[in-house]
Amino acid sequence: MIRAILFDKDGTLLDFNRTWLPRYRAAADWVAERSAGRYDADEILARGGYIAEHGTWQADSLLASGSNRQVIESWETLLGTRFSDEDRSCIAGLLRPGRAGYIPVVDPIRPSLETLRDQGFRLGIATMDDEHQARATAGGLGIEDLFCFICGADSGYGIKPEPGMVLAFARELDLAPGEIAMVGDSPRDIHMGINAGVGYSIGVLTGAHDAEELHRHTPHVLPDIAALAEFLAAT
Repeated sequence: MIRAILFDKDGTLLDFNRTWLPRYRAAADWVAERSAGRYDADEILARGGYIAEHGTWQADSLLASGSNRQVIESWETLLGTRFSDEDRSCIAGLLRPGRAGYIPVVDPIRPSLETLRDQGFRLGIATMDDEHQARATAGGLGIEDLFCFICGADSGYGIKPEPGMVLAFARELDLAPGEIAMVGDSPRDIHMGINAGVGYSIGVLTGAHDAEELHRHTPHVLPDIAALAEFLAAT
């Protein structure tokens, strides 16, 4: 029996392109300026996996699935230099949406999550973003009180697709991993759940990967989190 649900954040709770593409473009413009003309922002985004002509992303690409630290390190490698602490802080600021930049996958998002909570499911967030940013996102969307667990790539539980975030959630709630459903928009989310031994590892189509790609990794693919209550009731 599923007793708890662990959500990815970007592409699962937040509309990926509408939230992140403006941030990535602003940061890519900053990096391009420091490349002394070697790269422009479009090329930097393309190297990170963005397919501009279709407005989509390469499967499991860095910008779609990596942490902010991994993204910044990839840009250091591209430029052949190490950013100063001030530069890293500047990039992190460009990658941090203001409150108005949080675009939920379903609007309003709170009723969908309240339905799950009222059905008895305990809810958590596991993201490759930093934990403080995940908490800021939940606060910005007015849903932080619905979650009993929030962690990020810097929380000390490892990164996706390692199972650590799921196992930490299970320990926090004193549950077996098989009593948890993992919900995310990427293969890394799905395989984090599989590696942890969750009851269901579910893909949603509100992020950077389409149904064909997600079905390569799980038979359970839903249009968005609003479909979760019906799916879990049926299973």
